Amino acid sequence: MKLKSFTLTLLTLCIAGVSVPKAAEAASLTVVTDGLSNPRGMDFDSSGNLYVTESGSGGDGKDGRCIASPSAGYIPLCAGQNGSLIKIAKDGTKTNIISDLTSLALSPSGEQAAGPADIKFDSLGNAYLLTGLAGDPTNRDTVLKSPDLGKLYKVDLKTGGLTTLADFAKYETAFNPDGTDLISNPYALAIKGETGYVVDGGGNSIYSVALDGSGIKNVAAVPKKTIDKKLEFPKLPPGVDPTKLPVTQQSVPTGITVAPDGSLTVSEYTYFPYPEKEARIFSFDPNTLQSKVIADGFTQLTGVTYDPEGNLYALQHINHSEWKEIQQGGIITGDISGSVIKIGTDGTRETIWSGDGLEAGSGITYGPDGDLYIANRARLAGTGQVIKIDPRVTKVPEPTSSIGLIVASALGATSMLKRKRSKELAKVETV
Repeated sequence: MKLKSFTLTLLTLCIAGVSVPKAAEAASLTVVTDGLSNPRGMDFDSSGNLYVTESGSGGDGKDGRCIASPSAGYIPLCAGQNGSLIKIAKDGTKTNIISDLTSLALSPSGEQAAGPADIKFDSLGNAYLLTGLAGDPTNRDTVLKSPDLGKLYKVDLKTGGLTTLADFAKYETAFNPDGTDLISNPYALAIKGETGYVVDGGGNSIYSVALDGSGIKNVAAVPKKTIDKKLEFPKLPPGVDPTKLPVTQQSVPTGITVAPDGSLTVSEYTYFPYPEKEARIFSFDPNTLQSKVIADGFTQLTGVTYDPEGNLYALQHINHSEWKEIQQGGIITGDISGSVIKIGTDGTRETIWSGDGLEAGSGITYGPDGDLYIANRARLAGTGQVIKIDPRVTKVPEPTSSIGLIVASALGATSMLKRKRSKELAKVETV
């Protein structure tokens, strides 16, 4: 089901004859483009054009280029040549810059693809493309026949030429930095000066890479997190004891950006069964890659970005453990709403958007127009979007005032309609 372009506007209330505080400024969500397959990271060039990576929808497996997914119940991950890099001009014109890049996705749904994962520009305007993998790297060149996966490239945007700068899949095979299972999935890229920084959500590591072509400079494992509370698991087959399941405690880093002070800010997704309110945000020293936790208590983070004032924005992929709302293979069974959480320079937090069009997002960047740009429905084939949210809003009044009560009722009604639409969509997609 293709979603039509739309703009959601909340809290457009005008109340006459009542002495109440000034109404809050309206927040808005706008669809920039849709019909994408697994859209991921993005960045703006110096002219204000937006470049977006599409991880694609994988293959049908008829050529044998399939491996078992290590994180989705061993559903086949099959390769196909439909990953791409697209350009969205300021007037909205969409151009395919590079096509036919390798995509590795769950078959036959095309969900949760790995392929073109992120695009970033350095201060000189040079472009760099990151590709994911999401599997055992020893199968990349043999079974999958996809040597372009799991790498960082310098891109010639005029010719589409790619120059390899780092091979993370090869490094994972040789050294396995976190010392756990052998998996690589480079997920997000940040650039500071002449160095690129990559988080690998499969290898649970952070890399620094010289952009002059001299290779990987440094690597560090992202710290694990031991959770003392009892974990909540999905319904398991008869006879399977959840307490005996292998709980990895791996971090699964998914987002990275350069902080105003020059350090690196990294977000994590957490490990299966994706416990709620347990995801962290780290600060990494760009030279030593030593880390510290600067915020905690989130759910399945997939991106971080800063505004010019130094406020941090964190993107929650889905507000609940993913298995509660969507089946592996892309069947939506519940509410896949996500959230954007603003963390002020003083540490205060405010959820500036939740649901109402924001669903299963992955990757967030602050645009030159002051809006937040997000890859929406980023794990689905054919219904992915790029959306933008205006964060420059005043806080919605608390329901203690007259207008606050009216606002709460309006938001509640909107939420009820949203849940109804989500259930109808789930029925359609299940069929």
